[in-house]
Amino acid sequence: MKTSVELQDPFAYLIIWVILAVLFIAAVIFAQVFFRKKLGDRIKREKQIRIKKIAESTLEGLKKKYIGELTCIEMDLRNQKITVRQAYQRMSLSIRLFVYDVTGIKVQKYTLSEIRRVNIPQLTRLVREYYEPEFALESRMDVMSSIGRTRSVIESWRK
Repeated sequence: MKTSVELQDPFAYLIIWVILAVLFIAAVIFAQVFFRKKLGDRIKREKQIRIKKIAESTLEGLKKKYIGELTCIEMDLRNQKITVRQAYQRMSLSIRLFVYDVTGIKVQKYTLSEIRRVNIPQLTRLVREYYEPEFALESRMDVMSSIGRTRSVIESWRK
């Protein structure tokens, strides 16, 4: 007896799936390479740091403000209202806020390595000096000398 249905080889069905799977894998690999290249370039590219321009009178006012803050830190330390550690923490915040107000660069929450990349050597030196006494329970650093160095950086700052 003859039937109208003819059976096909099992491999006739499978070849299309193999081709689709190979095309899919090739597309995924291509997309991976493409997006890694595109995103990798974007991540590697350094962000441009823009330094804002301020007037000379504004700079002088900011210098007075932050030197006044250093004087308050010094007085609080002498009157034993704060510890050496707290003095270093306040000095660190003070110099970072000064740099932010003068340049517009948000260094308040930067780590030392991020500050180093900003390329402001005076700030890098001060923050490096502050690190040990700022985070240690006890320190042998001379806090008055540090206040003096911070004051001199602020006083000598140029536009």
